[in-house]
Amino acid sequence: MLPPISNHTITPITLPVAQAPCATIMKEAMKSLLSFQFGDFRARIVEIFRVLTDTHGEKLTCSELNLQLDTLFSKEEGWTPLKRESDYVSIERTVYRSRQIKDTTYLISAPAHDLLDERSNEAIRSGGHSAAILLEEIKKEFPTGNVKTLMPIAQSNPLGYFGLRGHFVLCEVDINEGIISAITLHDPKAGLIDGFYKGDKHLKKQLLNHESLGLDKKFTLTAQHHGHQHLFNGSDCGRYTLYYADTIVNNGSLTDASAKAAMAFFSQHCVK
Repeated sequence: MLPPISNHTITPITLPVAQAPCATIMKEAMKSLLSFQFGDFRARIVEIFRVLTDTHGEKLTCSELNLQLDTLFSKEEGWTPLKRESDYVSIERTVYRSRQIKDTTYLISAPAHDLLDERSNEAIRSGGHSAAILLEEIKKEFPTGNVKTLMPIAQSNPLGYFGLRGHFVLCEVDINEGIISAITLHDPKAGLIDGFYKGDKHLKKQLLNHESLGLDKKFTLTAQHHGHQHLFNGSDCGRYTLYYADTIVNNGSLTDASAKAAMAFFSQHCVK
């Protein structure tokens, strides 16, 4: 005998429609979590690399380095800046800063380059200033007395760590009664990479192209490789030129310069 037919309608069982969106949400959540963990891991690796290579921060451009020079060698510190627009940028920039210290006039110039083609795009990217042309101007403006010029040089070495080196060194030039008596390149790195580039020869060629500098072909341009900057530190060369310039102004030489003192200087005076 058949059971009686019920008056109640049986509702069919269906799967929740929210299951598909829920699965998607879970998948996206896991993806975000993994992405966060990977990003955090990557940041830690970068930080470890910076610590191991004594890297302070991102690499400075020529303009950024010149602004840091403005801050370090300011009017408040007794320096007199010469500012003007360049042929390439319609913004006034400091060409050099001067200060009399005892019997010597110190000049801290804007970054310059060591390229033979002084009107090339690469020259413009390297500050737009030729080291030779800047020295010509300085010799005309200061024809007498003892003048010590400290000039960051943006080298055009393509053999650096991870691409174009764009390495900064500090050029120290002694001028006595209008005659250049000594030129020294202070390289914060050891001589391994510069052994291929030979920055002293590059700069010497450029300087000899300007007869008004009065340099003999046999003059000596000395390169000193101090080795304070780690081989795999490709970022802090501009900051080392700041440290070297400040040390020479205050101490007269780099005899007591060190990597430890440089890092303390970066922390106090240089932005990341």
